[in-house]
Amino acid sequence: MRSVAVATHAVATGHVAAGCVHGRRTAFINTGMLGHQSVARLLGDCVAGMADVDAVHIDLSRDLTWFDRGVRRALSLPLAPASGAMANVDLRRWRQELNLGLLAARRLAAAERDGAFDLLHFHTQAAAYASLSRLRRTPSIVSIDSTQTLAREEAVGALAQLSYEPSIAHDRLIFRLATAIIATSEWAARDLTNREPDCAAKVHVMPYPVRPIAGPGWLAERHGRAPTRRPRALFIGGDFIRKGGDLLLDVWRDAALGDHADLDVVTDWPLDGAALPRGVQVRRGVTAYSPAWLALWQSADLFVMPTRHEAFGMVYQEAAAAGVPAIATRINAIPEIVRHGATGLLVARDDRTALVEAVRTLAASADLRRAFGERALSSIRAVASIERYAARLHAVMTDAVLGYEYQRA
Repeated sequence: MRSVAVATHAVATGHVAAGCVHGRRTAFINTGMLGHQSVARLLGDCVAGMADVDAVHIDLSRDLTWFDRGVRRALSLPLAPASGAMANVDLRRWRQELNLGLLAARRLAAAERDGAFDLLHFHTQAAAYASLSRLRRTPSIVSIDSTQTLAREEAVGALAQLSYEPSIAHDRLIFRLATAIIATSEWAARDLTNREPDCAAKVHVMPYPVRPIAGPGWLAERHGRAPTRRPRALFIGGDFIRKGGDLLLDVWRDAALGDHADLDVVTDWPLDGAALPRGVQVRRGVTAYSPAWLALWQSADLFVMPTRHEAFGMVYQEAAAAGVPAIATRINAIPEIVRHGATGLLVARDDRTALVEAVRTLAASADLRRAFGERALSSIRAVASIERYAARLHAVMTDAVLGYEYQRA
């Protein structure tokens, strides 16, 4: 409603700059780190249907020059241990984020040769670290999946936690200058607004969009084959240890879960095939939304990823979009995606006993798997479809541009 009110008032009072509503030139800058390449593609899908937006997409993980690689190497040089009480005391995290911000600023400067931008969209906040002056003169949306204060909670020891202060201070500047902030979860939004209450009015909670996955009849087919086939569990995780893949293989072996189900492990992590527990197969070279990837989701009866560190967890959204119940870790924003006892089961981090019980519970009941899967699919379609996200993003973009122009007039 606020975007409608701002737009109406701006039009009525003549405070709409030419080109700000129709044909506005918008830069979408994405860090490309970890799973954010997928986010960049999803944003492209959302923006493709916006006839009034001239979109320029900048993926900071692509087309790196030798200069870009040299700056990244210099700013990412490790000078302290990677873990433990002394981790990050060399401010490596902030230096790596600053590198992303500097790269984004260079890419934006090059893109501006073809014309100024009416709107900037940064995902995540680090992409805006070297663009403070741009945020002051151009309406800007900053999209986040976590905050530095939440990330700091993972650090061990006082020195490691103190090392996050430069990143926290930099984030504070970005949040205060941004015209609008999109948080992918209530978890991230809550921390931001608690620490920056002046920013609360411009925060919008919008879970990542997810493409449709489940084909017609998938759930009925899955349920129909249950009496004649062992359940198939699916794990997807390139960063195998962080995603809890080692834990899953350990409990699969120790608790003889291969007596209850088969497990497909999608990863390119180096694993010894001869040492795998019974019923486990490793699937390498599988990329998202490829035919092989879709076939694995269609074949899956349950998804399990006992991740140790995760801000959001898009793969749990994908499980829901495939109509597959999930076993997930009860941390951070994950309980907003996987609802315990409704769309899946949640376990504590590194809780071997609970993980074994969850796998056995879902493996033993086709009816429970179907009920969870149906609820998960219905829920994800309602809150995170491409169409819904695109409509909400367009409203935030309109609000940002018209509200900015109105304030300046």
